[in-house]
Amino acid sequence: MAILLLCLDSKPRKTRLKLTLAFALTFFAFHVQWVSVLGNDAWFGLVILCTLPWMLFALLPVDSKSKWFYLQPAALVIVLEAIRASWPWGGFPWGLLAYSQVDGPLVALSTIGGQSLVSGVVVVCAAIAVKFVKFRSFSALMLLLFISICSASVSSFNSNDSVQLAAIQGNVPRVGNELSAQRAAVLNNHLRTTEQLLAEIESGLTPEPDLIVWPESGTDIDPLVPGIAADAISELASRSAAPILIGATTWYSSGSEGEGPTNSGIMWTDNGPSQIYSKNHLVPFGEYVPLRDVLAKWITRFDQIPNDFVPGEGPGVFDVSGAQIGDVICFEVAYANHIYDTINAGAQVITVQTNNATYGNTTQPEQQFAITRFRAIETQRAFLVASTSGISGLIQNDGSVTDKTKQFESAIVTGEAPLISEKTFSAKYPIWVLVISVTFLLFTSRKNLPTRFK
Repeated sequence: MAILLLCLDSKPRKTRLKLTLAFALTFFAFHVQWVSVLGNDAWFGLVILCTLPWMLFALLPVDSKSKWFYLQPAALVIVLEAIRASWPWGGFPWGLLAYSQVDGPLVALSTIGGQSLVSGVVVVCAAIAVKFVKFRSFSALMLLLFISICSASVSSFNSNDSVQLAAIQGNVPRVGNELSAQRAAVLNNHLRTTEQLLAEIESGLTPEPDLIVWPESGTDIDPLVPGIAADAISELASRSAAPILIGATTWYSSGSEGEGPTNSGIMWTDNGPSQIYSKNHLVPFGEYVPLRDVLAKWITRFDQIPNDFVPGEGPGVFDVSGAQIGDVICFEVAYANHIYDTINAGAQVITVQTNNATYGNTTQPEQQFAITRFRAIETQRAFLVASTSGISGLIQNDGSVTDKTKQFESAIVTGEAPLISEKTFSAKYPIWVLVISVTFLLFTSRKNLPTRFK
């Protein structure tokens, strides 16, 4: 970011447009290269969509001598990242500057202002670097010291209450099975790995969990329809003292009523299925096809998605023996507003049911896991990740990882997580940084708005 500011400093608009375009295209081409497993057209399209909001940055006359140099670029990045996170079709908040700080010194600020504040401060630090390189500015160093002290002064929440959790990673066959055989193999893998966990519990090798979590698509054979999946899961649940949160594709969850499939988390006890959460934030071109009537004529690959998934309504929070367990599914973890909604609905700890098998052995699973770690720090909640093929793990509310699996192996994640009810400032007031940023940009541009972007 500092190099971009340095390159744009005092440059005319056409030069800024070229340089910003080159920066954004290069960054996103590498960052989301994993989507090319779906096709180079999907990769190209996503890179373009991620790049477009960044072109707003080229409209800002960057001037390292300006009194607003520290704040204007930061405020604009906050706004353009907010656009990326919500537009189009619900947005795609991947590759935000804030995520670079998951192991950095600024991540603690996320508890105050979320990803917006952290991204903004990253840009401020980049401006500080430019000021120091060009002008040996002592005031820049003082500002950096102030930021460092503020971040270091933020502490993690603590709790005397905890919950014991277990995640099942059954793994996915990597051979070209027919669809029905693939579904049966995935279900059997998760049944077998859960049976292994129950055997370890019975032998005393593993503590009794309060909740066992299967990943997204742990079964794509509808368990809410009488049949092999329902029978096998019910038999397994009858042997478990803990309820099992099943990740499943079903046509009969609450709100769907047979109109289409839902991507759901189903709480299963020895009495059968009970509470259900269905994924709210569906993935465009993955779980539904926007503009289907137009695009399907040109892209025959969309025939592989014959039915649009039906979104659920409201956040998912399960009551497990008095503990409030929030649930999100796959890419939903990247959407801060959805996580905030889950927290504000009472979640004390959060499970992430995910299926990253399509992108296995790319950078996508690690990127998503890093985003999940950021969310844990931002919301001060522990996150249990259950993935079909990896990466699964238990992340504490300070972002530390107490258990983590490799990809494409059968594995079990177990551990204790704190139950935290206190809410961070960012969860209680999620858009205050964005509101201040928009107001600041309007204020600093008001006097010469017609000629501002010269």
